[in-house]
Amino acid sequence: HPVAAAVALENIKLIEERDLVGNARKVGAHLQARLRKLASHPLVGEVRGVGLIAAVELVADKATKAPWGKPAALGALVNGFLQQNGVISRNMGDAIAFCPPMIITEAQIDALVDAFERSLDAALPQVYPQG
Repeated sequence: HPVAAAVALENIKLIEERDLVGNARKVGAHLQARLRKLASHPLVGEVRGVGLIAAVELVADKATKAPWGKPAALGALVNGFLQQNGVISRNMGDAIAFCPPMIITEAQIDALVDAFERSLDAALPQVYPQG
């Protein structure tokens, strides 16, 4: 369809003009580095991803990677705190997925990861009520 083809060509033009692929490469590396710093958090089992696509596996027991309660309960809990902290995310069971837009900035990545860390910390008292 000629209209759809014209829109696609304009989209490619904007991606190239604004160097969105280069931005995704640079900012994606920043996202990966910031998320990997959270690997020592008691609720983080694994951080995985490449570029601007990442997932953080959530566990109640780091040694055994055991879930908290029913499968997906911890993902739902942390996702709820993320929403309270102003971040719309997607939990895939007990993993939180991140896939921000290619136009995101490093400052926005910092705000995103800071909100995620606050959300993890907010979940801790419910996962470990005795501390």
